[in-house]
Formats: sequence, structure tokens, C-alpha cells
Amino acid sequence: MTDALNQLLHTSMDITLLLRCTYLGLSILVLVIHAIPPLRTRFMSYGARQDPSIIVQKVSGGEGRSYSLATLLDQVAAICVPHSWFTSFYAVSVSCSLYWAAEVIFKGPALAAASQFPVTQTRSMTVKQVEVVWLMMLAQGSRRLFECLSLSKPSQSQMWVGHWILGILFYVCTNIAVWIEGTSAIQTHEFSSQDIAFSPPSFRTFVGFLVFILASGFQHDCHAYLAALKTRGQSANAYSMPDHPAWNVSLTPHYFAECLIYLAITIVAAPERHVLNVTMLCALIFVAVNLGVTADGTKKWYTQKFGAKQTQGRARMIPFIY
Repeated sequence: MTDALNQLLHTSMDITLLLRCTYLGLSILVLVIHAIPPLRTRFMSYGARQDPSIIVQKVSGGEGRSYSLATLLDQVAAICVPHSWFTSFYAVSVSCSLYWAAEVIFKGPALAAASQFPVTQTRSMTVKQVEVVWLMMLAQGSRRLFECLSLSKPSQSQMWVGHWILGILFYVCTNIAVWIEGTSAIQTHEFSSQDIAFSPPSFRTFVGFLVFILASGFQHDCHAYLAALKTRGQSANAYSMPDHPAWNVSLTPHYFAECLIYLAITIVAAPERHVLNVTMLCALIFVAVNLGVTADGTKKWYTQKFGAKQTQGRARMIPFIY
């Protein structure tokens, strides 16, 4: 029975399709939760942006079914972790980047197991592309880990445990997604010192890497500015309306930068004769959806705290679009 199941998995399960479906399925889940008010108020907001009007209802088990459902949702929403655990996302990302580098270079058992699954692709990424996008993912994880350790202030804020699990899952999956469409090239390649030698990039790689560098620098500037705002407020929970030029066109410019970062990776990772890497495009869709609904809540929070005049004419996330 076990052998038959393994054979079925190895012949029918497509690892790239699984990754794509995971990203798109989670995107739909986020949109559904955001669209249903009782779920949105319980599971989408956290920390300073949590809706203060939410009152957890304590009812006895003998009352009506609707109250029992509300109580169940409240109990699930109450399972929280410290917001400082956000740092673990990037610790996991960096660890996964280093782990998969060792697996790919030394043709480890995990790579061999992953290679047994069929991969949906007409053309493969080149080994050089795999190296570049791996470096981009490592750089992104390392920078964000550094920022969390150096810029974050002590806080009592918490986040729902589902947010934390979702973040860990995203970074585990994405550190596979950045190389999975290059599996066929990796399998036939013997790594040597020549692989770290510089070679002129293609136009697409040059443009994508340039966007990545600029977006990363811009995001770091935004994060440093937000950290300075809290320092000026002399409290981790003190907030003021940002007056940085980037906030004049977007209320969450650091989220927009995150989308640009993954767009750049998606461009650089595109196989030959493809504009984008489809698996990474699905990851980008998840990033845009997840940050987009958070940006919507951020605009409402800014409006409630500082007034509608302060947010008028400013996009939620993507300048002049959303």
C-alpha cells in the first residue's frame, strides 16, 4: 500500500504546481477572511492597528449557536504570539537559503528527493540564474533579519499565531520556489570555482537586479524612518503621522517596495523565452494580496487616528493605483 502511494505521488504530484497552488490558495484564503467582517476584525488586524471596538464576548455553553460560534472564533483569535517573533521569518529564510545552497552544491538527499517529482516547465532556468536569484533571496532575508534585530523596539504588540505560521510557510516555500524551475539544469551541472566567477549579465538580469537593489535600499530607508518615529515618540507604542516624502503618495511605501523586490526576483528567475517565472509570480501575487489587505487596514487606522484629511490623496500601497 505504501509503495503504491509513493509511486502515485512520484508520478502525479508536480512540485511546481503544488507551490503555485499553495501561493494562490493562501491568497484566496486571505481575501475571503478580509471580505467577512467577523473574520477580518479577529484575524487580520493586530498590534496598534487592532480594532479597539472589538469586545470578546464571554458566554456560557447553554446560549444560542451564534454566540457559541462567536466565542469559538474569539478563542481561536486569542491564540497569539509576540510580534517580536516576526524576526523568526527572516531567520528561517536565511537558514533555508543556506540549507538549499548546500543541498544544490553537494547534490544532497533533499535535492535528490525533490528531483524525483515531475516539474511543470518547458524550459529550465540556467544554473547562473539559480545562483543569482538565490543570492537575491539570501540578501533579502539577511537585510530584513538585520533590520529586525537593529531597528525594532521592545513592544507589547502581539499577532495571531496564524499570521506567524503563514509567514514561516511562505519563506520555506519561497526558498524552494527560487530554484525549483532550474532543477533539470542543476541535475546535470557539476559545481566548481568557475560558478562564482563574474560574467556579464543579460539585459533582463541587469534590469531585475537594479530594481532589486533600488527597492531594497528604499525599503530599508522606510523601515529606518518608521523606527525613528517611534524613538521620537519615546515609546514603542507611540505613533505619529509619517511626513517622509514617500508617504505623500503611499501610506505603506515599504509594502510597495516589498512587491518590487519580489517582482525583480520574478523577472530575473524567468526561464529562457519567458517574461516571468510563473512559480515566483504566484509568490508575488500572495505578497501583493497579503500586504494589500494589510495596507487597507493601515489606511483605515491612519484615518481613524489622524483624520481623513491626512490620508486624502494617498494610495494604500501602490502609488496612483491602490
